[in-house]
Amino acid sequence: MADDHTLAAVDGGMDMPAHEATYAAFVGLTETCVVALLSIVLELVLWGLKGQGAVALIGFVLTIGAAAFGGMSGLSWRAGLPVFLLLGLACIVL
Repeated sequence: MADDHTLAAVDGGMDMPAHEATYAAFVGLTETCVVALLSIVLELVLWGLKGQGAVALIGFVLTIGAAAFGGMSGLSWRAGLPVFLLLGLACIVL
């Protein structure tokens, strides 16, 4: 490698549209997972500290459904945001 002094190609032989699509899917999945995990933390607060197991179970089902819907529809984290906000409100009110 030290003896090879040729210039590398600008694109490096990569399929740039496929690379960008994969990166966009990765970022969307990461955003969805972060919102889902924050919602699960709020559910643990509801269940463990507030004693509201039924509300936490309903929130868990809604979180999983919203994450699946967001992943399939392309809404990513925006699908789980209403569930996150409702769980946060439930933590404050209950």
